[in-house]
Amino acid sequence: MRAALLYGPRDIRVAEVPEPEPGPGEVVIRVRATGICGSDLHTYTGDRTVEYPQILGHEFAGDVVAVGEGVSGIAPGDRVTAEPNFSCGECLYCREGLVNLCVNRLGMAINWPGTLAEYARVPARFVWRIPDTMSYRQGALVEPLMVGVHAVRRGRVRVGDTVAVMGCGAIGLLTVAAAKVAGARVFAVDIVPEKLDMARRLGAEAAFNGRDPDIVSQIRALTPAGQGPMVVFETAGVAATVQQALDLVRSGGRVVLVGLSTRPAQVVPMSVARREVEILGSFIYYAGEFEVGIRLIADRVVDAEAIVGLAVGLDETEAAFKAVESGAVAKAIVEP
Repeated sequence: MRAALLYGPRDIRVAEVPEPEPGPGEVVIRVRATGICGSDLHTYTGDRTVEYPQILGHEFAGDVVAVGEGVSGIAPGDRVTAEPNFSCGECLYCREGLVNLCVNRLGMAINWPGTLAEYARVPARFVWRIPDTMSYRQGALVEPLMVGVHAVRRGRVRVGDTVAVMGCGAIGLLTVAAAKVAGARVFAVDIVPEKLDMARRLGAEAAFNGRDPDIVSQIRALTPAGQGPMVVFETAGVAATVQQALDLVRSGGRVVLVGLSTRPAQVVPMSVARREVEILGSFIYYAGEFEVGIRLIADRVVDAEAIVGLAVGLDETEAAFKAVESGAVAKAIVEP
């Protein structure tokens, strides 16, 4: 089969590789659409290292073409998506339902072949059927939507809360949508006008340029008593944005760190302690949450496909990565 292989930082080439075969408890899926994620971008640029060559990609949908021994409930011809993080089901965290914290977790495009290929092999217990009314592109967007949904749940967003989302990349935009579904008033922040327009389309009440020096006062003026949002989501993964989020949140509020930055950010402990601000991390999603994303997209509650700015074939994978890296598009889709 053909696959887009990363041979080193920014060195991605399409090549022929052996077609996967399903082992016991596994299925093979003909990949129809794969989204390029921010974490894929970190690997592409070399910010996160993997064993080369590696097939990137983990947000995907397609058709089951083969099933391994012991697989039931899934058959060839089924239209599916899948969770790309394979928890062991046995460690302390898995037993507590915190599968995202599994100490033995395997991740597609990290230590398991990814989905920027014609076929992908996946343990059957992580595969979910998608309805016929859902396109493959929509199916590939279930995974990033669930990152936003999980973040909103971690932030304990309630109906009527004011929230701000700092960074309108794909995850930030889908966090805007998830917060809107939860009943919040949502303010979006980014430096790209087109992404701010997209945030409004997905439910943001107002959108702000992150480079505006008065942004904190502008947003606070729209919140109860001018105190600031109850919850601020940092999805950009930028040190300066983390500080901005802490400056913006109201006393007694919560800052949820979603962006995956490897660079340190400054925190003034007194400002956090005296205002009783909570700082929470949010990473992927818990067991059983994936089905929520399928329902939200299938029922047209969330127009996830609105964030797609580019769709290309497998041979144009490198161009898709460059478009995402430049900020020209929020989400690129590769259709092998």
